[in-house]
Amino acid sequence: MSYIIRPWARKDLKAIMGLIREAASFHKALDQVKTTPEMLRDEGFGKDATFGCLVAEVPPQQGSKEDGTIVGYQFHYLTYCTWSGHILFGEDLYVLPDFRGKGIGSGLLAKAAKMALGKGCSQLRFISANWNQPAMDFYAKLGAVNVTVTDHWNLCSIEGEHVQKLVERTRN
Repeated sequence: MSYIIRPWARKDLKAIMGLIREAASFHKALDQVKTTPEMLRDEGFGKDATFGCLVAEVPPQQGSKEDGTIVGYQFHYLTYCTWSGHILFGEDLYVLPDFRGKGIGSGLLAKAAKMALGKGCSQLRFISANWNQPAMDFYAKLGAVNVTVTDHWNLCSIEGEHVQKLVERTRN
């Protein structure tokens, strides 16, 4: 299978939004998608972009009528670890089911890893649903370690109205 991995472009917004919705549906969380193509455009491009995205693209004859030629993506952003320095955090990795097992996911992560090294990052981090064993097996084959198990870290999140309540609680 022929494909390329490249940084996304504005012309990819509609395709990426479709893949985001498909990935959310796979996770049975479509109702949680609040991003819009406009948000992605405004926050993902320019000198003040808060994230980046890589896309996997196949030639037109290999793409599908429904999904086009963009068959996978990988979102990422820079963050910092007080113990080890810069980190590239992979927010999402998604490849259409018909294109899995062809090296596309590995290609996306390899390109992200190359970017991480180029930015002086000490590691590439990402999350995966604990029920998605095929994904966990895929990551393990690439050398990923599940730090939830080995280091006993838990990922926590304060969301929605609780963020506002926290702000109000600390105003005094």
